Amino acid sequence: MHPTMPASLQPLVGVSGFDIDELRVTYTPDNGGTLSVGINQPTNPFDPLGRDVIASDADNNGNWGTVNPLISNTSVSPPTGLFPAFQDPADFGGSEYMGVYVDFIGANTGQIVAGFSQAVPSGQAPKTFQVAEAIQAAPNVIPTFGTQLPQFQGNIYTQNDPNHPNMELSIINFDTLYESITGSPLTANSVIKVGAFGGSGVDLPITEALFPLQPVLIGAATPQPEVCPPISPPIHINPHEHRIIDTAHDGLVRVYVQGTSGFDPSTIDPATVDLNGAKPVATKPYQFPRNPYGAQVFVFKASDIQAEPGLQTLTFTGATYDGQTIITQNQVVNVPNSAQVGGRLKFLMNRGNESQYNSLRRLASSNPEAILDWSIFDRQAAAPMAAPVALAVPAQAGGALGTATPASVSIPGAPLAASSGLKVDYSSATRLGTPTPIVAPRAVVSVPSEQGGPRLSGRLGRGLEDYLDGVAADRANSAAAADQDEVMSGAH
Repeated sequence: MHPTMPASLQPLVGVSGFDIDELRVTYTPDNGGTLSVGINQPTNPFDPLGRDVIASDADNNGNWGTVNPLISNTSVSPPTGLFPAFQDPADFGGSEYMGVYVDFIGANTGQIVAGFSQAVPSGQAPKTFQVAEAIQAAPNVIPTFGTQLPQFQGNIYTQNDPNHPNMELSIINFDTLYESITGSPLTANSVIKVGAFGGSGVDLPITEALFPLQPVLIGAATPQPEVCPPISPPIHINPHEHRIIDTAHDGLVRVYVQGTSGFDPSTIDPATVDLNGAKPVATKPYQFPRNPYGAQVFVFKASDIQAEPGLQTLTFTGATYDGQTIITQNQVVNVPNSAQVGGRLKFLMNRGNESQYNSLRRLASSNPEAILDWSIFDRQAAAPMAAPVALAVPAQAGGALGTATPASVSIPGAPLAASSGLKVDYSSATRLGTPTPIVAPRAVVSVPSEQGGPRLSGRLGRGLEDYLDGVAADRANSAAAADQDEVMSGAH
């Protein structure tokens, strides 16, 4: 129901500031639930920018507290104009009212009303926003405000500004309010009905506005959380081993997650991290040289990684502590059993498994919190015993003790420390002869040949040749002088 007015007033007003064009409803579940309603007024036909009429601007003159003198001129006595009794109090003053009403139980009448009431404040006090019980005798009748419910009173927004002309209001603790009226908890499938109203007792002959109740599905009015795209920071997989991995062995694979200006890799939750089915066994911060952004390194056991041989793309996934998803990739070369080969491949892979685990043990000693899975060290406990060591002993018929000496004796391999307490009694052993003296090794000095040594530069070579030539000449002159002295002495 839109406000109506006489034809004589239409050219001066166009549309009333109490008219209602549409409602916009939003429910947010946070903090007990909030129902927000925007009352959208019609477009002002006199506005060159096409903005809406200001809420409660009854005569639509661009100011909710003044009246077009052509309608009512109160500056003279008696007032003049088409309708001298027409008034437009500021700030919803006097009998001006506007708001929404809500039906929770499908009765087609409101149980709750929110906005500015029809009651005139005493002593010229400004009107305040209210949430109250609705008094509505029948459907399609403008409701009035009953008992106030301040515990559900949210905020109200309205301005005397054509750039912000519409009214917006909110009802807080809406979940509790809904359950107290319906006896059931509010869900996404709950349906309420929302309507609106507006008018004034002093803007005659303009009539009142009533926007009928409209059904609202709570789930449809609830904004869906914004889904951010996954974070995809750059990663480096085994850069120290030229991106080679060996999934046939339990060597360690390191993944460096590089930080950026907008991403701190230390915010990654290690419990969420996965690398092609493998979970990290350790993690720690890392700083690349000359890089202003820190990195985080995650260590995985190679045999846990699910990858085919050859050039493969590994996917690193995880999430930050605040729930942001991380998905990023990089390529590696998977060479199964490459840890057992030598040559160029061994050089590229840089080190063996035992060296990697020693580094991990040092990390566990200095920073125990960096270890995520301590069972990674159980691999040594489960390692097979070392193969027996064979000591070759020459066979002699009727040996020193008069018995045959076996060709070899197998002694199970054991750590050196385990045999440190071993004592041997040689008192009953028969002397076999004079022991062979042990010749001390000769010191050997390696002198590189001219062909194998490093070459001198041309300038240094020429300088050295000139120096040697000078030395040879001096020696020749000295020898000649000596001969001359000898000759002279012989002549005497």
